Amino acid sequence: MKIYNKYIIVLLVSILFAGCDSFLDVNPIGNETQVNFFETPENAIYAVTACYDPIGLDEGEGFSHNYLGMIADMCTSDSDKGSTETDFTSLIEFFEWRKNPSDGVLRTFYGLPYNGIARCNEVLKRLSVSSLEEKLRTRLQGEVLFIRGYWYYKLVILFGGVPVFTEPVSPSDFGVKERNTYHETFMQVIDDLKSSIELLPEKSGYDASDLGRITKGAARALLARVYMYQIGMDAENSDTNWDDVYTQTNAVIQSGEYSLVSNYATIFEMDGENSSESIWELQMTEGTSETPPQKTGTNINQFCGNRKDWGWGFFNPTQELVESFDDDDPRLSCVIYGPSYNNGVVHGRIPDYDLTQQCSPYLSRKVALEPAQRPAISKSSGYNWRMIRYAEVLLTQAEALYHKGDESGARQYLEMVRARARNSTFCKGYVEGSLDYTPTGFTGNLPEVTASGAALLDAILKERRLEFAMESHRFFDLVRTGRYLDDLDVKKATSVTNSGAYRYANVDLRANCLSHSIDGPDGHKIPLLPIPYDEVQSWSLEQNPNY
Repeated sequence: MKIYNKYIIVLLVSILFAGCDSFLDVNPIGNETQVNFFETPENAIYAVTACYDPIGLDEGEGFSHNYLGMIADMCTSDSDKGSTETDFTSLIEFFEWRKNPSDGVLRTFYGLPYNGIARCNEVLKRLSVSSLEEKLRTRLQGEVLFIRGYWYYKLVILFGGVPVFTEPVSPSDFGVKERNTYHETFMQVIDDLKSSIELLPEKSGYDASDLGRITKGAARALLARVYMYQIGMDAENSDTNWDDVYTQTNAVIQSGEYSLVSNYATIFEMDGENSSESIWELQMTEGTSETPPQKTGTNINQFCGNRKDWGWGFFNPTQELVESFDDDDPRLSCVIYGPSYNNGVVHGRIPDYDLTQQCSPYLSRKVALEPAQRPAISKSSGYNWRMIRYAEVLLTQAEALYHKGDESGARQYLEMVRARARNSTFCKGYVEGSLDYTPTGFTGNLPEVTASGAALLDAILKERRLEFAMESHRFFDLVRTGRYLDDLDVKKATSVTNSGAYRYANVDLRANCLSHSIDGPDGHKIPLLPIPYDEVQSWSLEQNPNY
């Protein structure tokens, strides 16, 4: 499915919809009006497709770099900014917890979700009165409710409580709409996702031409994640518990719709897209434009690529992350490459490197492209974004079972993920001159976990770190488990420049973070980004702590 290529048509129609119904008291010249546009299946599908579009926009006119996931991981000890020390220095404000509320990247993190929410609210309003065949109409409503819930999920975990709109914004809202509470915003996410589950088909209920659309399994998997985050982050929560998490993960598992691929190394290659493990995957297509609305691809590969070969060199894995892997864990080869690992081989070749243009000796292997796969338009790669994988469901199930007191069950699901890793090959092109998947030759590696009690929970959380390294889970796992401040201490103690100087020697990362945090459950702190300055001013919003 191509989910981006015709959304400009819908945008123009949405602009028409947003106007007053009596704007012009004349008969329409064309055949389509705001009254009948959603009466044809093709148009309704176009409109819903337009709701997907902002999720995959990483760069473009009217907004700055939308690399939220990478920047979240950069806030941990797993990743550094990358590129040269002086390039894109405004990113450093995120890691040092001193973000300027007027920053353009910050405005994108806040504004792009509301762009998406506005589309969703307009489409939901029109679908609710459409006479489309019920099966299609309810499915489309389910897709849009998921997307709106996804956007509020992104907003709440970054900014806390935000203004919640479930209808198109009216002039009377402007400047008077207050922020909803943290708890209320979480509950809006949950309500949207629960509603979408009731309306969506399973993966097998879609035609092949609909590949990439939201499924019941995707809604359940995201809801499980949101429940897990709420348990660890929402101090006002009194209802959500680990039984709720388990209900959703178990439903995904029992559906039989998904399975782990046998070889971890295939997941992140272009020939591994839309595998049996893919629960939600954003479909990208190499395009002919770097900017919206024509843009159909992503710039993530170039953003993270080797500056001496093809890329900008951002999002560097750290030595601290590398050392968290066992020496005989094949997954490490899929996470890093660079001159300090495997002789610098990547996709069967050894490119030139310049460590003065990196913040660590490593680059991100998961989004590295073979030379033949690089797009003619550099910011429009056809590389799909892996949003939710089945492995996440299994490890979330393990964590839920642990908290429910079933340690044997927790170890069972943990072992499923470790067994796959144990038997995987090195990454594609690990050997110079070859693009094969090379067997590791390891024996007895990654032994089955037998721990119990707190050590078992530590093992589950470590497995999440390794399995999803550089996939944007780490920061939020640390925050929800109350371990983030300790990780900041690790980042301060281990992050060094190429000259050997400690990068954060003169920055009190812990104190900075604490000053911008709210209280979470069990007394641990939940750090928040600032609401963008122009939003605070225009909407008279209360700012987050100490910004």
